[in-house]
Amino acid sequence: MIRKTLLGLALAGASTGAFAGECETNFSKSGSVFSGTDFSSRVTVADLSLADAMGQMRGIMIAEKMDVITEDLEGGTLLVEQRATGTTRAIPTLINVSASGTAAVVAMTVKTEKGQIAKQDAIRPYMCDLLGRVKGGDAGRTAGAAGAGAQNAADTTVKDVFIFSREIAREAKANAVAVNARHKGRSYALSGRVDYIQEDGEEYNVSFDIPEQSELQLRLPNDEPRVGVACLFKPNQLANVLTFRKGEKAQFTGSFLRYDDFKRMVWLENCRQTR
Repeated sequence: MIRKTLLGLALAGASTGAFAGECETNFSKSGSVFSGTDFSSRVTVADLSLADAMGQMRGIMIAEKMDVITEDLEGGTLLVEQRATGTTRAIPTLINVSASGTAAVVAMTVKTEKGQIAKQDAIRPYMCDLLGRVKGGDAGRTAGAAGAGAQNAADTTVKDVFIFSREIAREAKANAVAVNARHKGRSYALSGRVDYIQEDGEEYNVSFDIPEQSELQLRLPNDEPRVGVACLFKPNQLANVLTFRKGEKAQFTGSFLRYDDFKRMVWLENCRQTR
C-alpha cells in the first residue's frame, strides 16, 4: 500500500508492467518537504478509450484500498485518497485521462502535504507498477467495465469522538470543501459522552460532549475551534434514544452525512448504539 511507500519503507520489487520504461522516463518530482511534494508520471496505452481507462484506474486504485473522493467521467479526472490513520495524514492521488487518437494517455500525480517525507526512489516504482497495470484492446475493455463497477469497502472506522472532532477541525482549516467530499458516506463508530438529546424533525438528534479548548486542563498545540459531532437516529430507534442520559458514556455508529463549516458541526445519519 502507498502508506508504506510514503513513510519511506522498502517496497517489495520494482515495476514489471508493460509501460514501466515509459512511466520511469516521464516521472517527475516538484516541490519539497517544506511546501509539499508532487510526484507525477504518465503512460500512453494503445487501443483504449477514455471511459475504459477511467474504469480501469478506478478499479486499480480501489484495489489499493483508496477512497474515491470525486470522479468526472467526461472530463477524465479521478481523485482518490489513502485514508488517514492515527499516525498518517490523508494522501491524495489525482488521475487525469485524455484521448490521443485511439490511445489513452493516463497521468498520475501523488500529492504529499508539507512535512510529509516521501522518497522518490520508493514512489517511482509504486506509481509505475499501478500505471503498468492499465491494458489496451479487448483486455482493456473487459478490465474497464469491471473497474467502473468497483466500490469502496464499507468498513467502519472506530475513533474517540474528541480525536475525530479535532481531525475534522484540522481538515476544515486546510480546505472545508474537502471534508464532505472525503468523508460523506463513510461509516464511523464514535465513543464519547452524551451531551444533549432532542427531536430533529422526524428523527432524534443526540450530540456528543466536545469540550472547548478553554475547558481543557492541558492546552493542545495548534488546536482549532471545536467541531461538534451529533448522531441522527431514525424513529424506529426511539426506544434506545429514551434510555440515553446526559453525561453517560456511549458508542454510536453511523454514516457521515455532512459537515457545516459555518456551524462547525458534523452529523452522522442512520445511527445506532453499539456500546
